[in-house]
Amino acid sequence: MAYLETSEAALTRFQTQLLDGYDLLILEAMDKANIAQIITDDGDYVTVPGIKVFTANYGAIAAARNQGKLLVR
Repeated sequence: MAYLETSEAALTRFQTQLLDGYDLLILEAMDKANIAQIITDDGDYVTVPGIKVFTANYGAIAAARNQGKLLVR
């Protein structure tokens, strides 16, 4: 039954977020585990509100800089 709930939650999220199926399932797993940070080169994750993305993806970094959301450590 947990698989069905996860799939349904991912499909609901699919309507509002620009992510592919695998990303949606990973995001659901993150939610269930109370994880709000991800290390990835997948620029799609920067469109997800409420998570912190650590990346070396130049496009994602440039977009974050232009929007004033870039945090450098």
